[in-house]
Amino acid sequence: MSDNLLRIGTSAILASTALLSTTSNNIANLNTPGYSRQRTEFESNILGLGVGRGTTERLVNDFALKQMWRDTSSVSYANQFLSEASRVDTLMSDQSNSISTGMSSFFSQLQTAINDPTNSSSRQLVMGGAQTLLNKFNTLSTQMTAQNKYLSQQLETDAADANEQIGVIARLNQEILAYGTNPAKPPPLDLLDKRDQAIKELSALVDINVLDAENGDKQVFLGSGQSLVLENGKFNLFTVAGEPDPNRKTLQLKAGVNQNVVINVAETDLGGKIGASLEFRTKVLDPAQRELGQLALAFTDAMNTQNRLGMNADGNLGGDLFTLPNFTALPFTSNTGTGAITASVAPGQGKNVPANDVRITFTAADAFTVEALDASGNVIPGTAISRTGVTFPATVTSDDTNDFFGLSITLTNGAPAFAAGDKFDLKPLGIAAQNISLATNRPEAIALASPLKGEKTLTNLGNAEIDKLTISSVGQAGNRLSQPANFTDGPISITYLGNNQFQIEDSGAPAISETVTFAGTDYQNLLGASVNFTNAGFDFSVKGVPQVGDTFSISYNTGGFEDNRNGLLLGNLQNADMVRINAATTINADKYQTFNQAYSELIGTVGTQTSQARVAAASSKSLLEQTTAWHESLSGVSLDEEAADLVRFQQTYAAAAKILSTSQTIFDTLLQAAR
Repeated sequence: MSDNLLRIGTSAILASTALLSTTSNNIANLNTPGYSRQRTEFESNILGLGVGRGTTERLVNDFALKQMWRDTSSVSYANQFLSEASRVDTLMSDQSNSISTGMSSFFSQLQTAINDPTNSSSRQLVMGGAQTLLNKFNTLSTQMTAQNKYLSQQLETDAADANEQIGVIARLNQEILAYGTNPAKPPPLDLLDKRDQAIKELSALVDINVLDAENGDKQVFLGSGQSLVLENGKFNLFTVAGEPDPNRKTLQLKAGVNQNVVINVAETDLGGKIGASLEFRTKVLDPAQRELGQLALAFTDAMNTQNRLGMNADGNLGGDLFTLPNFTALPFTSNTGTGAITASVAPGQGKNVPANDVRITFTAADAFTVEALDASGNVIPGTAISRTGVTFPATVTSDDTNDFFGLSITLTNGAPAFAAGDKFDLKPLGIAAQNISLATNRPEAIALASPLKGEKTLTNLGNAEIDKLTISSVGQAGNRLSQPANFTDGPISITYLGNNQFQIEDSGAPAISETVTFAGTDYQNLLGASVNFTNAGFDFSVKGVPQVGDTFSISYNTGGFEDNRNGLLLGNLQNADMVRINAATTINADKYQTFNQAYSELIGTVGTQTSQARVAAASSKSLLEQTTAWHESLSGVSLDEEAADLVRFQQTYAAAAKILSTSQTIFDTLLQAAR
């Protein structure tokens, strides 16, 4: 009997010691990240002879654990997206950076100059307002460029962190697998905790799916399906690269066993902190930069175009007020040719520059296609313009019939330099707002006057006069106006012949004379109805009732410095539709919007994205708190519960010790009885 008591007491002591050790270990690891509460359970021996074999295991709900990983990824994504979006939102909502405020101030100063065209101080204020507006464009664009650079650097850091966790998971898989599946030799529980913690840290960086292999491995996949950790310690690692823009880093996967195998990763499906950074860049930062550059180019080109159609305070035809940048296309690394492509905004075509990058693809050595790209870098259907049989060097320019997205594109280095399959990306908008400058600081350069004036002869018998004298182009083929102040074969005389007929004659030698006949008395656009003067670069109408023999003249506006007709047209640009809405447009679509509408849309888009991110961050945080509480309810260490267990197991230990003491007493009694 005493032998049985000794066996039972000994096993009870050992069991109580194990229980106390497990409880003590739980308390000791209360603040250890990733630690799961452990529990030791025993089975009774047969025939009631004490405690049998004990097993210590982790208390983990696999479903709750995986849900916590998913919610961790969601929270990390939402917080990162909100953090980055808030920076842009704060930047653009600051009134000191407001393009709308700067543009309103500029046009207000321009209106003051229009009201008094001869006042040089008013003109100087316009130049100052123009520089202030450019400074605002520069500030916003520079800050966005810096944020884009930071994101690329952060992507490299986060990719390295993700690779470290991938390596840890693969290594722990191997170490755990080395223990086999023998219940008598289970793997140390701390390895399982470390693996789960590594998976959690990886889930904060990217959205993952985890599968349990039969051999005990944890196989990890991206949410989009690509493998990260495979069986037998195999794994793939992240790498960053810029293609074709080396400054715009993107994420790829390289096979651990063969670094030459590259797997493309879809940015929109990554999730986690890395996915948030990439998606923020694609959905918010890059579009904001492009739309800002588009607005800057559209505004400055529109001002240049209209200023060239006027007469400045020097009495000459106006020139450019702003200097617009040139752009160099980025070649893909897979190109086999050595050609180079540059571009600039085609004069007068700034309104046709969309908020998109452009891809040029060679279908043959002498043929190429120009297409617009969406935010993800994919070609937008319906935007392609092709050219075949091209002799290089060549320049294709946007005009009213050729939509090369407002650009003048030059392809150089000769036909052998390009090969079928070569691709180039043009990114004219990313830093365009930083690279626009004033072409002149002279207030006299503002062309407020019209270069032409229409007059009627004082001896005319009718009340008709020249009306709607408008300048459409200067210095083009057939134009009568050219720099600096030339009116070719001017002035032009107009004589009413009766029967709705006008004779138009220039002052050349020999003079060009032509008769224009109207069907009625609505004498609109006389030169547009002519043959010899149709490309003169200007047009006019006659209003009123002319009498036979009445004469009129169109001459250069020499000394007309108090004239503000072109200034009014410059001022009208504020409310004119000058910014392209979409790269792909249909015939009857609303193709353009005003400067303020374009900027308001930009501000609204950034604000909406930030607001949505704020809601998503709060929602995902609440879900993670619930999931964490669910997980911790089983796996977390509770001091109250562990303290209660300590007391209980101490009592068990004391009772077991009493059994041993009783066994000893009985044994001693038997010995004494036998003497």
